Amino acid sequence: MKDRPPFSATHNCICAYADMSILEFYKGYFDTVYVMLHPFFKEKDNKITQVMTWKEIQMLAGFKDINQLDIALRTSIGGLRREYENKKDADILSQLAELHDFWFPSEGNFQDTLKNEMLKSLQDQGHHYMYMGDEWGFERKRSYIQEVIDGKDNTLLEYGPEMNWYTTNNEILYTTHWDSHFTLLCSDKNTVENILAKHPFEGFYCNEKTDIYWSTK
Repeated sequence: MKDRPPFSATHNCICAYADMSILEFYKGYFDTVYVMLHPFFKEKDNKITQVMTWKEIQMLAGFKDINQLDIALRTSIGGLRREYENKKDADILSQLAELHDFWFPSEGNFQDTLKNEMLKSLQDQGHHYMYMGDEWGFERKRSYIQEVIDGKDNTLLEYGPEMNWYTTNNEILYTTHWDSHFTLLCSDKNTVENILAKHPFEGFYCNEKTDIYWSTK
């Protein structure tokens, strides 16, 4: 029996590879990608009571920009090669979190504080169904968006948690990288602008040089 050829998913349903430009990865599928920063947050009795922006935490920590903050976050989870780590900043961030009683953003999955707005943004663009897909594009399952919002969807994927949400004809993709504290919103320019007008997620647009490890450049 011959070995099976390697499987490679199309780029309109998975996260960009870490070793290339994000826009180059999605070329021919999406012309616009927005980096949605996962918020910091406070909680009490397992309920989120406050979300905090990266800009707020950056100023609180005395960091010069969000790049410095991202490196501190990545360092705190062991997500960078040694030459890019900044353990001093990671310690500052940890001390601040303890002092002000806030939690770091999630990495490697869609953050709970953003999920409903993400789902509603798909509905706003006229979509009622979406696919939930695993990290590698091996598997996808269709879900009715309103049931996901209402907590009635019990979709489980064999190859791990869903890390990709995309509309049925691949018009819009939400995707996240397993070692990053952000989600990528991918679509055409007009659609992304329409989504952000109603759901002003904190973040920034990718340019031709932006990659997954943008803060280390």
